[in-house]
Amino acid sequence: MNMLLVIGLIILLGSVSGRIFKRLNLPQITGYIITGLLLGKTFNGFLRGEMMDSFEPLLNLALGIIGFMIGSEIRLDKFRRYSKSIYTILFCESFLTFVLVGGATMLLTGKLYMGLILGALASATAPAATYSVLGEYKARGPVTTTTLSIVALDDALALLIYGFASVFARSLILHDTPSIIRTIAIPLSQIAVSVGVGAAAGYALHKISFKARDRDRILPFALGTIILVVGIALYFKVDPILASMTLGGVVSNLQPKDNREMFDVIKKFSPPIFILFFVLVGARLDATILAKGGVFLLAIVYIISRSVGKLAGAYIGGKISNAESTVTKYLGFCLFDQAGVAVGLSIAVFNMFTIIGGEAGKAGILILSIITATTFILQLIAPTMIKYGIKKADEVNRNVTEEDIIDSNMISDVMGEDFFLIKENNNLHQIIDIMKNSESYNFPVVSMAGEFVGIISLGEMRDTFHEEQMDTLVLAGDLVKNVDTVVYATQDLRTAIDIFKQEGVDYIPVLEKKGSTKLVGQLEYRKVKDYLTKEVLMRQGGLAV
Repeated sequence: MNMLLVIGLIILLGSVSGRIFKRLNLPQITGYIITGLLLGKTFNGFLRGEMMDSFEPLLNLALGIIGFMIGSEIRLDKFRRYSKSIYTILFCESFLTFVLVGGATMLLTGKLYMGLILGALASATAPAATYSVLGEYKARGPVTTTTLSIVALDDALALLIYGFASVFARSLILHDTPSIIRTIAIPLSQIAVSVGVGAAAGYALHKISFKARDRDRILPFALGTIILVVGIALYFKVDPILASMTLGGVVSNLQPKDNREMFDVIKKFSPPIFILFFVLVGARLDATILAKGGVFLLAIVYIISRSVGKLAGAYIGGKISNAESTVTKYLGFCLFDQAGVAVGLSIAVFNMFTIIGGEAGKAGILILSIITATTFILQLIAPTMIKYGIKKADEVNRNVTEEDIIDSNMISDVMGEDFFLIKENNNLHQIIDIMKNSESYNFPVVSMAGEFVGIISLGEMRDTFHEEQMDTLVLAGDLVKNVDTVVYATQDLRTAIDIFKQEGVDYIPVLEKKGSTKLVGQLEYRKVKDYLTKEVLMRQGGLAV
């Protein structure tokens, strides 16, 4: 099938499903994943086999962008503020999840090595869906900051836990003595390479962007660096998302706090990539695996024990570190997602156990099946749980900017409707009386029939003030200035903002609709800017994070 045709179809269908789920008050990402599920292997769709393999570069690019954007949120000034609670919660939720899932698995299967492996895999939290939901609902606050910090660090800790668990599990199967040095060295070296690649590239990107005078080159520089970092990470067989997180974090901390241009252009570029990514994630899920013997029961036990571990671990960690009450109560709901790292490590376990053979080979198939099945369920549950957590913490729609306010308003929402009106037959004396009662600089003029004909400004009246005995002879119709620039109440506010900036005007009359001459309001640039500033502060709720 034509690859461009498939990509276009995926993005369009994903966009439609996301829109539908948004109208249902559900996260859009759920719609993307379900679209992929319908097009993928579960329902024997066209997104399977070799077709899916061809999308691997795009999936890696999406992971790189997600990692870069998560890293951009991890600024040291924020991190220092929450660092104690972040590390405490990270260790508590990871290790409690490891213990609970491991213990439940061991009780159900009677095998310690199964508990060690599944417990280790359960400790990982996937950043992709987490970041996407937080971005969709424009979350901002202590819970959001702590969540982003934890998912940024979680991969590294999960690799360390898995490193120990896999070595001991292998030793239990083979009845040999585990190598402690090898256990520690392998995951630490992988983390060091990922961080080193990301940090070096981040420093280089900062220097390049600082010297680049052509702002149009920011996107290709940033995107090219992300792709390069992901490529190098894959070449060295280390975690690409950890490398790209480091890249974003280094750039974010080296650049001034108010300089977000690089991250803004990547954010505007990324929505189609994200839609493609999550549709393909859904296509890879296989719901039929739940029907296999023993998988369904173990999957349910895994999900329950993992969920309890994340919720209880975040709560206990929050209490120990005296974190804010919202973090203690609701952070755990933001840590449900499971994907990339857990799936990747389960494949590594499958390969390792297959080589050993015998009982281990069967265990490898079961572990891969459990992680695949639980990932399918958690990918559907996690977005709603994340939304619940940030909503209960009152952090939804806190991370808004003036651009967000502009894009969400119509002109009719912002225009001034209480204004002084001058009729074209008003004489100079009457006009002056009207102007005395207003602080405005521009005044709209209408005909006797109420049709808009133009404006009178204070500056244009100066020439008439020195004339004696003219107050009854000069009428508004003699002073009115025709206005070529008008807007309509039904247009987006963005239209008016563009006119203010491009034409350098500070006043725009608002007519009822296109083709009408009925004046229904006015826009003054100063008042519109005041409205935007107040609206941003009000929606952010004064949260200084």
